[in-house]
This record gives sequence, C-alpha cells and structure tokens, in this order.
Amino acid sequence: MGLGPPVLALYRQMKMLGGFDGVHKIMELGAQAVWCPRKKLVQSLFEAFGRPAPGDDMLERFANWKGSGRELYEALGFEYQCLDLDPSFGSMRFDLNLDSVPSEHAGRYDFVTNHGTSEHLINQYNCFKVMHEFCRVGGMMLHAVPFTVHLEHGFFNYQPNFFSALARYNSYESLGVWVGPDWQLASLIPWERGLMDHLALNSKTSHLLVVLQRKLQDKPFGIPFQEMYEGMVPEETLGRYSIVIDGAGLDGYRGKYLTDVPGKQLVEELKTRIFNRIKRKFGG
Repeated sequence: MGLGPPVLALYRQMKMLGGFDGVHKIMELGAQAVWCPRKKLVQSLFEAFGRPAPGDDMLERFANWKGSGRELYEALGFEYQCLDLDPSFGSMRFDLNLDSVPSEHAGRYDFVTNHGTSEHLINQYNCFKVMHEFCRVGGMMLHAVPFTVHLEHGFFNYQPNFFSALARYNSYESLGVWVGPDWQLASLIPWERGLMDHLALNSKTSHLLVVLQRKLQDKPFGIPFQEMYEGMVPEETLGRYSIVIDGAGLDGYRGKYLTDVPGKQLVEELKTRIFNRIKRKFGG
C-alpha cells in the first residue's frame, strides 16, 4: 500500500516521544512508494527529525506517488534496505514466499516494516518469520495492513488477536495497536473492541490495522496457535508449539488486544493454561 499520511503522522509522533532512539538500520518488506499530498505533514516530519526541510521537488514527488520509501528514510538519516522481486528503488531481490534470510542480514535491523506487503503473500508463515529474523533483539516491527473490507486488494485482512498471538509465542512487547479510519487520513485510533460499533463498512472501506511490536528475546520464530482453541487440542499437539513463558505472559499482558473473550476472564484463562502446561511438562 505504500507509506501514506497515517504512517507519516505516526512516525512524527514516535520521533517526538523517543520511539526512534537507537534506530539506525531499517528493513522494509516491499519496495515502497510514498504518497502524501499534505505538504505540511511531510515538513513537520522532517522538522521532528531535525533534518533539512524537504525541497519542493521532493514534496511534489511524494504528492504524486513518485517518491520512494528509500528517498524518505535516507533523507531522515536512516540506513535503509528493502526486499522485493521488483528491482524498483534499489531493492534487494527476495521472494517473501520462499526465500530465507541471508546469514549476513540476520538480526541486523533496528526497525522492520510491513507497509501493506504481507496481505499479498500466500506464505504467511515465511513472511512473519522473515521479519522476526531480520529484526535484532530490542528492535521494532511495524505492520500497517488491511483490517476491514479492502475489497479485492490482497489475499488477506488481519485481526488484532493475530498480533497478540505473535507476541505471546515470540516474546514481543506490543507497543501499540491502532486502527486507521482510512489510508488517506493522517489519523490513527487506539484499538479497542467497541470501536467497531463506530466504523462504517461498505465496499470502499479501507480501514488499516497498525501494530508496533518490540522483539525481546533471541529465539527462533514461533508459530502462534490461536489462544481460544488451546484448551481443545491434545497436549502432544500443543507441545509442538513454542510458547514463551515470561512475566508478560503470566500477567496477561500479551492478551491485552485479544477480542473474543472479555478481558478479565481471558487473562485468567491464559494464566491457567500456561500453569497447567508447566505442570504437565515438569510434573509439578
């Protein structure tokens, strides 16, 4: 989908809050373009980063889908790389459905982004595994992906509980989950379940789901199992999945954005499942 007003507004806010401290190397899934006809938003982004004001030619490119993510990130002072089969914007040739992370790139990037790329891939496992492996411990991963409708846009839309499961099985800290009312608007709303009662749905709806997570441990990528079904499958099945047992899991933090069970009940269920698995595994 490219980098549009919601993401540029988020980047500006993150910078002002210190969210980009320690971020130097960026890896992006897809050779992204930039579209932002709001020149003042682009100018304020550069100002927040303490960079020279963008020239009229750059502003004009960004307003007409002719600018690139590489141009934006490098102008903001980052070291940048992107993955794509399309060689546009100097991308590294990479098939996200099939290819593996080269060893020289593993764990080297401070910020790995998925701006509307993963929904076009049939191999979801490889895509999210690749993001995990490119990201260093302590680094961040950002997803800005289709949430509702986006009719015929890609293969998939995403649910908040998918990213909660990713966090739980991979020791990610969820720094924020937001909904963008439209990919053209510089607005993001913190996610909560009741929000759906206030969002209009029609064939042209293009709500975004935006998720920012931090990788906390150096461990292989864990395939998530949807929490609501854990109690319905044999233990030998769950034993094939690598769940992270840590403080964030035990206090229910990783269940914060799950939407299928009321929050307090869900936290208690998650804690009970985790303790029962520990007991069965270690004979407690």
